Amino acid sequence: MKRLLKSLALIAAFAIPGLVSADTDPVNGAWSVKGNVQGYPVVVRCEFDRRGDQLGGLCHDGDAAGPAHELSDSGVQGDHVSWTYHRRFLFRNYKAHYEGVLSGTSMTGTISVAGYSGAFTATRQ
Repeated sequence: MKRLLKSLALIAAFAIPGLVSADTDPVNGAWSVKGNVQGYPVVVRCEFDRRGDQLGGLCHDGDAAGPAHELSDSGVQGDHVSWTYHRRFLFRNYKAHYEGVLSGTSMTGTISVAGYSGAFTATRQ
């Protein structure tokens, strides 16, 4: 019986930390983001890597196979999430800035691009 308890304790010691350290942060991971700015559809897939109160990662145009844009000027404060990336569209460079509110595995908010704004929804994948 003691041997069984020791074995269970060893299994728990190695298995539970792996479970606890598993990605439980509600922001980390892949997100499908869809929105609209002044009639232009916005569809990106973002991979967020939370670093304290900042986000690292990339957003890809369309899906994970589209051109990648590195995140900058990001932040996480409670359930408020914001991120920015730079992209080229119609021969010009633009800054796309997102501000959203997290609710479980979804997020809603606003997109600002070149002085225009619109709404977006995002779903964790």
